[in-house]
Amino acid sequence: MIKRNIRDTKVCVIGGAGFLGSHLVDYLIDERNCEVLVLDNLITGLRKHLHEDAAFKWFDIRDDEDELARVFTEYGIEYVFNYAAEPYIPECFERPMHFFQINATAVLKVLNACQKAGVKAVLQVSSAEIYGDMKGKIKETDPVEAHSTYGVSKLAADGLVQVRWKEAKVPGIAMRQFNCVGERETHEYVIPEIIKQLDKSSELNLGNNSFRDFQYAGDAVRMAVSLLECGEFGEVYNMGSEDGIQIYDLAHLIGRLMGHSAVKINVDQERVRPWEIWHLQSDNTKLYEVIPVRPEVSLEESLTRTITYFRDNKNSWDF
Repeated sequence: MIKRNIRDTKVCVIGGAGFLGSHLVDYLIDERNCEVLVLDNLITGLRKHLHEDAAFKWFDIRDDEDELARVFTEYGIEYVFNYAAEPYIPECFERPMHFFQINATAVLKVLNACQKAGVKAVLQVSSAEIYGDMKGKIKETDPVEAHSTYGVSKLAADGLVQVRWKEAKVPGIAMRQFNCVGERETHEYVIPEIIKQLDKSSELNLGNNSFRDFQYAGDAVRMAVSLLECGEFGEVYNMGSEDGIQIYDLAHLIGRLMGHSAVKINVDQERVRPWEIWHLQSDNTKLYEVIPVRPEVSLEESLTRTITYFRDNKNSWDF
């Protein structure tokens, strides 16, 4: 049942010049006829990703929450999607405070600003990295055991969404996003790295052969909008494709799609994650109890679109 109608309304996407954020902005404008304000500090986001009809304002959510509230009020924002994050896990080992400030402390500032500005609802994008090493599909009630500062910061953000709803009725929902794939990738995590290497050679240097759930970015943002319309405040929801693949099998699939008859994989110890989560696969049961939207794009089609973007982008990524 739709509780909130995100259509023909004013929406703010924080991090809207990045990978998933820019897909969301396109969907909100092209399919929902929304007026969209993008807030981004352009550390990883790029102006080239911005929809031509989106309003843009440079903003860093680590700054003053009162100023952020004034921005929401000035633009008449009714709904907020917070996609701003430091997501590239290898970097958090060297910069833990930086990751926590953006992924946790700044989230509290966003929630506070939404409360002060009277925003109707805010979706905080979390991560499957909060979970420990389990087998099979993962439910929201399964144990959490973050294996990185990044995971800890996202778990803290989840807790803030839940607690601020109970303490002060801040209308937030936390979405635990599993891995995504698609155009405009802004970090070299797994798929962009595999494509980049296979563009030069049929031989790959990879780290851990873990199992991951990959969802097409376009599907992920459609489902995210539906969740903010239909979800319960103060709750957390998993979101993924519910499928999955071993990274080495993924590399062979990408190799085939890129025209290689065979791919050789070498284990590069410098790429091996020190405390790996070997299996991440979403159970969307709780999500599907509240939203009507389902994934539409297969993994192979997602990869094909991603490879096409890479080639159209002069065989390069935007990072």
